Amino acid sequence: MDTNAIFFSDPSPTSTSTQPLAYLKPRDDYHPVPHSTSSIFYLAVTTPHTDTYMLHGPVRSFSALLPTITALASDSPSALDKLENLSYSAPDVWGNRTTRASFLTHGFRTLIVDGERGTYTVLQVLTEENAGVKDVLPAPVYTVTRHGPLVYAYDGLGAKARLGAARGVAASSELVGCFAERKEAVSAARKAMDGMVEGERKVNRIENLGKHGEDGGMLLALGNGVRWEVRVKYDSEVLKIARESAEKEGAGLAWRF
Repeated sequence: MDTNAIFFSDPSPTSTSTQPLAYLKPRDDYHPVPHSTSSIFYLAVTTPHTDTYMLHGPVRSFSALLPTITALASDSPSALDKLENLSYSAPDVWGNRTTRASFLTHGFRTLIVDGERGTYTVLQVLTEENAGVKDVLPAPVYTVTRHGPLVYAYDGLGAKARLGAARGVAASSELVGCFAERKEAVSAARKAMDGMVEGERKVNRIENLGKHGEDGGMLLALGNGVRWEVRVKYDSEVLKIARESAEKEGAGLAWRF
C-alpha cells in the first residue's frame, strides 16, 4: 500500500477543496519596514513555482538578515542590482557611491528575485513587536507558522489522495508569532488551528508535539480533500544568522545564555 496515500469516505471532493489558493505576485516595495526598539525581524521567502515558504529569523535587526538576503539574490542579476541601489547612494560626479546607513536600519518590505523562464522568489521582511523574545535573542526560540487550506492532488477514482502532494503552501502561509517559552508557543499554535478550521465540518485533528523543552512539532487538521497545518519550529538558526551578520561586519561575538 502507498504509505503516502490517504482515503476519504466521500469519493467526490467538494468544489471548495478542489483548487488550491492562487498566489498573486506582489510588487517590489522599498518603503522602510516599520519597527521600534522592541521589534524583531524575519525574512519570509516564498517561491511559487515550487510552492514553498520558508521563514528565517527572528533576529534583532534588519542588518542581521542581509547575508541571507544577499545569498538568495546572488543568482539574479536584477535582484543584485536592486539591492545595490538600495544599499548605496547614486554615484557622484566622480562615480563614487556611499553606503545608505538608513537602509541598514530600516531595510525594505518586499523584493522580487526574478529567475529563469518566468520564475521568481519573493523576499519579504516582517517585523513583530516582541520585547520578551528580543531580550533573549540570539538564543533559540519558538516560531509558529500557519499553512492552509492545502488541497490534495487526487490519483484517479476513489478519492485516493497523496498526503505529500497537497498544494497551496505559497499562497496560504503566514507567521503566527514567536515565543521564548514552549507553553506559550503551543497555546498560540492551538489558537491558530482553531481559527483556521472554525466552521469546517468533519475535521480530524492531530497533534505531534514533542514532550521536551526543546522540541518543536506540528498540528494537523484533515478535512475532505484538504488539510491545515500549524508548525512550531525550534532550532538554533537565529545563532547562525547572528554569527553570519557579525562575520560580515568583522565583529566578534560572545554568546551568553
